[in-house]
Amino acid sequence: MSVLDSILDRVRSERQAGRVALVLFDIDSTLVSTKPRNAAIAREFAKLGGSIHPGVAELATVTADEMGWLVSDALRARGCEDEKVLQHLMDFWATRFFNGASLANDVPVPGAVEFATAVHEAGGLVYYLTGRDAPNMGQGTVESLGRLGFPLWRGRVVLHLKPTRSLGDREYKRAALDDVRSHLATVVATFENDPGNANLFAEAFPDAVHVWMQTECAPDADAPGDDLVRIADFTRS
Repeated sequence: MSVLDSILDRVRSERQAGRVALVLFDIDSTLVSTKPRNAAIAREFAKLGGSIHPGVAELATVTADEMGWLVSDALRARGCEDEKVLQHLMDFWATRFFNGASLANDVPVPGAVEFATAVHEAGGLVYYLTGRDAPNMGQGTVESLGRLGFPLWRGRVVLHLKPTRSLGDREYKRAALDDVRSHLATVVATFENDPGNANLFAEAFPDAVHVWMQTECAPDADAPGDDLVRIADFTRS
């Protein structure tokens, strides 16, 4: 039995016992891939800044598969070592990546919609704990989740967003644990691409299954704990 199937079994067991099971999901690089969003931003930069450096113009044809953790890595791969140009790209990226309109480019991680839906249909509470901020990305997040087919307006769904973009991700998610607990549900699993946050959840809810999504994370991220389950997507074949 896969770890995903075992989580679904526990969700059903909690329901049969008259309790609600909660499954916590990060969104970016956990449920959805941000690579198409990054690629679209890089291509937009190429149109506006193609004369800055020859490599910039080449970004016009960059694909999602070429995206790494930093969008500037794609420009470095094209021979640009000019730190001013690279920083210009990163500044350009930051104004667009953290904007709800750009979320139209996101695509689900394979199997993510199906698994989140299965959790909900089994009686679980789907809890989205995302580092996206409400003022800039709230409306776009609601529209994106709905467009992609994730559980949303069906009851037993919580979307928890940052109140402000400036709030640190770890600080925010640590504080959010009190809200998770307030739902009086049994936390049976968490899914997160940042190993430091996954470690945080493992410490807070030791009886749950904690999954580290091996999609992408910062090169300087915390080391993942030995108790984290590792998967790359939500396919169960």
